[in-house]
Amino acid sequence: MTMSTTSSATPILDRTEPLPRLRGTHRLRITKASIIGGVLAGFVLSFANLRAFLAPVDRALRAIVSRVEDIGVIQFAIMTTLALFVAIAIHEAGHAIAGSLVGFKVHSIRIWRFQLELPLTFSFYRGPSGGAGGWAICTPGSTDALATRAGLMLFAGPAANLVFGPLVSVLAGPEALFPFVFMWWSLLLGFTNLLPLRTGPLFSDGYRILMLLFDRRRGERWLALLTLSKDVLDGVSPEHFSDEFLAVATAVKDDSSDTVSAHALAYSAAFRRRRYDEAAEYLEACLRYSSRTSAAFQQALMADAAVFQGRCRGNAELAQAWLDNMPSKIAVAWHRLWAEAGVLQARGDSAGVLARLTAIEGMIRDHPTPHQKFALGSVERWRNDLAGSAESQAPTVTTPRTIMEALPPRGS
Repeated sequence: MTMSTTSSATPILDRTEPLPRLRGTHRLRITKASIIGGVLAGFVLSFANLRAFLAPVDRALRAIVSRVEDIGVIQFAIMTTLALFVAIAIHEAGHAIAGSLVGFKVHSIRIWRFQLELPLTFSFYRGPSGGAGGWAICTPGSTDALATRAGLMLFAGPAANLVFGPLVSVLAGPEALFPFVFMWWSLLLGFTNLLPLRTGPLFSDGYRILMLLFDRRRGERWLALLTLSKDVLDGVSPEHFSDEFLAVATAVKDDSSDTVSAHALAYSAAFRRRRYDEAAEYLEACLRYSSRTSAAFQQALMADAAVFQGRCRGNAELAQAWLDNMPSKIAVAWHRLWAEAGVLQARGDSAGVLARLTAIEGMIRDHPTPHQKFALGSVERWRNDLAGSAESQAPTVTTPRTIMEALPPRGS
């Protein structure tokens, strides 16, 4: 569709400006926090006796090569993969256990595609970004000394790797191959997660820690997002989100996924409160900064734009344009159905909307995520609006996407 030249307060939402393209998700970003971390690392290494350290490493590596020849390459590859899995599990367990000890609620732990929803519900994660990583999703129970407690929770993941990896190898002895491989994966995970790195939408634990220490406004924004995420995970309707935390979360606009996450939450709250002009501004901010999110999150925003145009403004043409702009291969299948429902609502096809909502509900239940309650609640509210329930007399919309995808799970 050709972009219009008409002036608009929300040009991307109204398609008078193009949607920004996603940036490379593996691009490293050099920041003040990265420089500080590099200086500290250099300071520590300058006092380390590298020669004494490298000599036993060289001997151990030579022993490894000899052992690999004995057991075979395939068996060694399987052993290495299993060692990585255990190292990631230790990392996420470190976040979860420390989080519990300092007053955080642990909602979900994922290791690769294996997902545990607490208290004890196991499932196979089918969402995006489910490669050789993991998460431990924790939310604060209170705001008392939150920065300190969050810092401890963040540090515990890498610390668990740095402690348990060498400990297991020492206890097992120098001839034990699996503990040795596990130690090196653990050291790699521990040290890299302490580096202040930002790759695409993700922030390392070290980046977050330095943010809390040296960047007050962005640190406070992340803490506000952590607090608001509890309501998202508990399925709270967005009109009940805290105005105070929403204000803190949206006070900073920068080129980061945190900006998109904050404004996505504010958008949902404003829409449920029927502040449609305000909601449009928040959604515009999400779209403008969406180049720093994941493909799945940007596609969810495109679906929301279609729904906003269809439900709030009754503009079937713009809703259809957003639907047509979505890629043929989509990360989360029901995002397309969500956009289709917005188009159908603008055309007055209530039966078609209900059919799409039923299909979406089935997909959400079949593929559980930590945000399932929030997503199902969003579907139900739209269904109630169509039925003309007493609770919702005016057209409203709430985003049933996985808002927390732009918040890097702890330990990723």
